[in-house]
Amino acid sequence: MSEPITLYRDGDELTIYAPSEVKRMMAEGWTLEPDDVPFSFHDEYDSTVRNPPFVEDEPEPAPKPRRGRKPKATK
Repeated sequence: MSEPITLYRDGDELTIYAPSEVKRMMAEGWTLEPDDVPFSFHDEYDSTVRNPPFVEDEPEPAPKPRRGRKPKATK
């Protein structure tokens, strides 16, 4: 059995014994060091992800000119 590992995220604390679970949870954003900030960025992040600020799309590039001979003019 492995030694217990304590993970931290957004003020939450979790103790895990399985190293494979520790790797998976660290990929999800858990850390080995406690967060020492008195507030959480989690709510601000969620609101930005769910309601992203309006961003104008870049205009589409102009179509490339046709290659080859131009068609004959008609009278």
